[in-house]
Amino acid sequence: MIKTIVFTVSVVLSANALSLSESEFINRIIDVHPFFKQLEDTKDISTIDRKATTANQDWTLSIDGKYKDEDLTDIDTSNYELDTTSIDFSAKRQFNNSGADVVLKHSWKEKNKDLNNTRNKFSVDYTLPLLKNLDGINDRLNTDLADIDIKISNIDTLEKKENFVLKYLQKFIELAYLQEQNDINNQRVDLAKQELRLVEDKFSQSVVDKVDVLNQQDAYQRALTQQLQSKQELELMRYELSLVLNLDKSSIRSNVDLYELFDTGIVNIKQYIISNSRVLKIADLKIDKLNRQLKSNKNKSLADLDLSLGLTTEGEKPTYSESIENQSASYTLGLELSYPIGGIESSSAIQKNQSQINQAIEYKDEQLVDLHAKSKVSYEKIKLLSSMLKLSKEQVKIAKARTAEEKRRYANGNSQASFVINAQDNEMSSKLNYTKVAKNYQQAARDYLSSIDKLIQ
Repeated sequence: MIKTIVFTVSVVLSANALSLSESEFINRIIDVHPFFKQLEDTKDISTIDRKATTANQDWTLSIDGKYKDEDLTDIDTSNYELDTTSIDFSAKRQFNNSGADVVLKHSWKEKNKDLNNTRNKFSVDYTLPLLKNLDGINDRLNTDLADIDIKISNIDTLEKKENFVLKYLQKFIELAYLQEQNDINNQRVDLAKQELRLVEDKFSQSVVDKVDVLNQQDAYQRALTQQLQSKQELELMRYELSLVLNLDKSSIRSNVDLYELFDTGIVNIKQYIISNSRVLKIADLKIDKLNRQLKSNKNKSLADLDLSLGLTTEGEKPTYSESIENQSASYTLGLELSYPIGGIESSSAIQKNQSQINQAIEYKDEQLVDLHAKSKVSYEKIKLLSSMLKLSKEQVKIAKARTAEEKRRYANGNSQASFVINAQDNEMSSKLNYTKVAKNYQQAARDYLSSIDKLIQ
């Protein structure tokens, strides 16, 4: 929110085009684009799903009420009539951290007419697994997997954020190039216009031929055409980015320095990827999920051995209050053992799980190869473009010197106007080529940063 306010104020205060730095561009697109809000919603959903996995620990309350009217005067020698009212209350809860469950129960039964008595019973039953589901390993499975899913979601969100930013950051660098291209073409038009006036003046003085005027007019028209084309490309890019940034088209200008040299700062790229790659971290977490599943599958193959404890108090008297006050206590202690013969289902699940783990490890190795190759190619591309950048810069110097020399010769009458035009065209082309190489260099640098997950931290 603070970023939005500061950015908005800066836009308002800016009278002309707003020159955005790379960091300002990234902050702006993250702040306003709906894509990033969707990513946050995805993270929230993961948290909600995790919370849902603990629903098995909720208390389960139940009540069972019955009324029974018996008339045994015609079928039993005791000749009694009996009305029975009973209500059973119970509350049950499971504890995932231990695998235990507890049941609290209260039973009230009232018999009137000939018997006229009331029975109240209170009981607590506690069951604790000692082998299968020890420490709640199986009850906690979904929650543990959901915890890992949250970690995956957080890392994946950052990875998607970086990929999205990279896509438009490359366009932002393209905008810087188009600005430079437009400026160069404007210079070309100005120079061609000046040269045309000079040639026309010389023609009026019968110093040059008509063909020199026609050549310069053609050069001027070509310069105008290139200027119009570059302006169109620039305006279209500004329009596209204005929609992405939610800004007025006229207020967008890239402040990226195309000629700034880039320092990789990393010696061992592969080792850096192994330690820092988000893709590999996600792969590790997916392996962790499978290992957690395997742990549960192995536990499920064990025998059921449950320790049960029970405490009961019960009283039966003519009235409810008397049955509550006079209670007899009893307790139970037991072990229950059961084990399925064969274990085909559990052994199959374990084998499948282990195969999935092996497959996931192999896939991670494959991802490492791909990431290393991609980053290494980007790294080598940066080095190559760096050399090309130096050569292009030198070509610009030579082209400028050649233009100056051709102008000097033409002014002294030792050269033709076409040579000057060619020299000027060559100078502008070398500048454009230099700018294009610089753009490719900066884009390659961003590709490299993205490949090693350093574009967005």
